[in-house]
Amino acid sequence: MHGDFPSTNGRHDLAARDWQGVRAGFFRGASDIHAIHDEMRALAPVWRAPWDDVYVSRYDLVSAGLADRALSHVPPGDGAMLERTALHDWLMYQEGEAHAAIRQSLQQPFVGKGIAALRPVVAEAVDAFVANVQTEGEIDVVAAFTRAVPEQVICRLLGVPATDMPLLRGWSASVRAILDTGFDDAFSGGPDAIEAMSDYFTGLARRLLADGDLPPLLAGLPGLVEALGIEVAGRNLAFLAFAGHETTVHLLGNMLHHLAQTPEAWRALGADRRLVTAAIAETLRLESPVQKICRWPLRPVELAGESIEAGSLIVLLIGAANRDPAQFADPARFDLGRAGRQNLAFGRGAHVCIGRALAEMEGAMVLSALLDRWRAIEPVAADWMDNSSIRGLDRLVLRASPA
Repeated sequence: MHGDFPSTNGRHDLAARDWQGVRAGFFRGASDIHAIHDEMRALAPVWRAPWDDVYVSRYDLVSAGLADRALSHVPPGDGAMLERTALHDWLMYQEGEAHAAIRQSLQQPFVGKGIAALRPVVAEAVDAFVANVQTEGEIDVVAAFTRAVPEQVICRLLGVPATDMPLLRGWSASVRAILDTGFDDAFSGGPDAIEAMSDYFTGLARRLLADGDLPPLLAGLPGLVEALGIEVAGRNLAFLAFAGHETTVHLLGNMLHHLAQTPEAWRALGADRRLVTAAIAETLRLESPVQKICRWPLRPVELAGESIEAGSLIVLLIGAANRDPAQFADPARFDLGRAGRQNLAFGRGAHVCIGRALAEMEGAMVLSALLDRWRAIEPVAADWMDNSSIRGLDRLVLRASPA
């Protein structure tokens, strides 16, 4: 499938379709990414693009791909590469003993009763940015709190001083762009935000270990340093800082975007707060903050009848899978009563997101605080980010009515 794709009407010329929006660096926020996904899923659920990447859009195929050990998380090595970049050491690109050591160290606070200890930090951030938000009129919720709450939470949990929080915001914007440039550029090395961020967190790790007073998320830091060294540890603290708040930022904004357009859902939440969990799950499905995850076959594989060579870049389209009508009836509808198959927003298998419980906690506490203040919300304006990898809003203006 090199330029043509199948459909019920025979063969189609790729030039007749505009699917460039799935390509790293090519999506524009004003475009309809869901319409692109719908076409791909119907016409070519496994599609080899003219630029040779292979895109997978059907739920069953994406779900299987996430857990398939024949598909590697580690980008193929480049013999010409002179140095290992910070990005190479991030947890999301590790397997085997390194992956196990990093994951074991970083996930300790997120499992069992450990997650309850994080609640006071989330509550403090919600009180600071949400509890006193205006009760009526127009408000840009991105500027007001959807970015600020997760930023404050992750900084507190990692021991980042409040004075350094603006650094995290700047780095995060740059990392979002780097991760959406394509792997040749992202892994090319040289000075960039990921390197600067990693250097910062390596220094922070040294200071925290020297002081002996570790913040809530870093109970496993000594073991990680012992297993893989201070530099790899610092690089993964940078990963945790980015991934540990960036997806939550967009969960919050995307959730309010859909609730503003679904007034009956907002009323239902006001009447029954037990539905908050459903609102978070439905947001993650409808507007998955992580839109795609990449894998590389260790050997030739076949997907939906398509042969794919070892080392090819396979792009698993999480956003497309989570709107697959074969798995989710009326998939474009925001439905608090939806039951059935689990969405794939946090991944699946050995690399499932370690911070899921924290993200869901933040979402629930922010939404509950807003329901206390707002009787109704209406959409005014929304600007989506120009990013094919992360789905989120640069601006979301709502009109609120007091509770």
